[in-house]
Amino acid sequence: MALAAELRAARERTGHTLRELQAATFASDSALSRYLSGRSVPPWKVVAALCRELDSDPERLRPLWREARATRRRRTEPAEKTCESLVSRISGITADIATAIRAIQARGEVVPEALLAAAARLRDAQQLISRS
Repeated sequence: MALAAELRAARERTGHTLRELQAATFASDSALSRYLSGRSVPPWKVVAALCRELDSDPERLRPLWREARATRRRRTEPAEKTCESLVSRISGITADIATAIRAIQARGEVVPEALLAAAARLRDAQQLISRS
């Protein structure tokens, strides 16, 4: 990521430690490590604070920051759609199991424990995915 490379280069020029930058940016040293490695995109306020501390012009990095944010959004959108798709498929399976359970009960039969457990696991999975 170009933004991370620019921020790393500025840090190397000044020799600042992550601990020093932590105090200036109010971001943890672990968050700064993720930002400088390109694993995460920092909020603009952090980029601006880093630039001030590293004697760099923040406006020069704004286009790189915008591109990094846009790239991150493009990468996360498919994951969100995948989660929605999983929830939808699990909902269908859960509804099918509920119908089967009602049919078994309507016949006066005992619902197998394994079927009840499967329904509970599917509901749990659906809730976990929905929270993501």
